[in-house]
Amino acid sequence: MNNTIVIGAGRLGGTIARSLNKESNVLIVDKNKNKFSKLQDYSGFVEAGDATDLEFLEKIGIRRADRFIAVTDDDNVNIFLADVCCRMYNVKEIYIKLKDSRRRVLVDERVTCICPFDLSLDFFENAKAKEVKE
Repeated sequence: MNNTIVIGAGRLGGTIARSLNKESNVLIVDKNKNKFSKLQDYSGFVEAGDATDLEFLEKIGIRRADRFIAVTDDDNVNIFLADVCCRMYNVKEIYIKLKDSRRRVLVDERVTCICPFDLSLDFFENAKAKEVKE
């Protein structure tokens, strides 16, 4: 079974963690331990702490992680964590959320970027094109 670490216990992080919990050992991390009480239907592991602290990453098992997902509200944090996971820990699968999709040029090509703005724009364009066809 895979080991997955999700950084950010907000709506997106919680949804991803719940989705992966059936196929993977999931640990969700957030600086704010109060966010864990808002995770509904999640039965995986939680840990409060600062993921930008390399000692903390070691403590939570970054060396055993097969998948790393950083979905905090801070693009700089997500980019930093992706870089650390690529260069120091060679994590196989890395996903990060970027509010500013132009910043994807700052991450290694092995990192998959989730850009909500682009996804929303694509959805709108597809819906508009569908309307025109009908």
